[in-house]
Amino acid sequence: MPLIPGLDFASRALRVSYCASTAPQEVVIDVTVAAAPVAPFAGWSMQAVCAAINLGAAGGAVFSPAAGAVERLSGPWSELEGAGASYSWVLRVASVDPLFIRNMVEELRRSGFDRQVTWMSIQGSLPLDGTSMSVREGEVRAWLDDPNAYPGTWPALPFAVRQGDRGASGLVGHLRVGAAAAIDVATRTRLEELSVHWLNCLRNVPSVYGGLVDFDPNRMLPHFAQGKTEFRARFPELPYLPAPSRAALTNMLARFHETVLPLTEVELPL
Repeated sequence: MPLIPGLDFASRALRVSYCASTAPQEVVIDVTVAAAPVAPFAGWSMQAVCAAINLGAAGGAVFSPAAGAVERLSGPWSELEGAGASYSWVLRVASVDPLFIRNMVEELRRSGFDRQVTWMSIQGSLPLDGTSMSVREGEVRAWLDDPNAYPGTWPALPFAVRQGDRGASGLVGHLRVGAAAAIDVATRTRLEELSVHWLNCLRNVPSVYGGLVDFDPNRMLPHFAQGKTEFRARFPELPYLPAPSRAALTNMLARFHETVLPLTEVELPL
């Protein structure tokens, strides 16, 4: 049984054919919901999927976080689009972990807002090759039931990683980032944005208590502090499953290291 709600369709109306590769490929995604929702949400859901890929959260343990890329070629993208009962997108993707298809299914189940998804198809243009890089719907169904079947951590991290103090409650999260050079205003802004985007990447990760986390910005959005070469974010509450949460953040910071500012060490909040 899927770990989070809204995935009943996966047992009978999910079709997947995807072969992960560093080579760019087109992926066609079709979603049908029971009826037109009261508020368009499909575009926002796809924005979340694409942001996770372009921020380094989708490469997992298979592809370098700096290599992940996605471009939306067509399909709803805003609150002004996708008000009907069916949606279709074409993406051009590269270096997206097979396991991230699970994340994609979980996020796009939100497409109908108040209406249940009744059909979903994810079809990549590269042929399946019979290796672990190839995914069909059977694998994805099994992953939806498995708390460990999320993209892992890239094994060649360019900085030292330490486990942070969770506090007496075990829920408070402290992220500390040490940089190789001074952190200016623009770089601090990028780190603050990354911290918030990370929470958005986690919104379909189950709670340690089971089911979905009831996100409350007053309790969960981070507070920031900075030194010359150090950035800190304090998350008052982080009740997500630790392993997929750590992997996503670590990989996002690895991409940050490669594309924005080299980091020397990271203390993780989970």
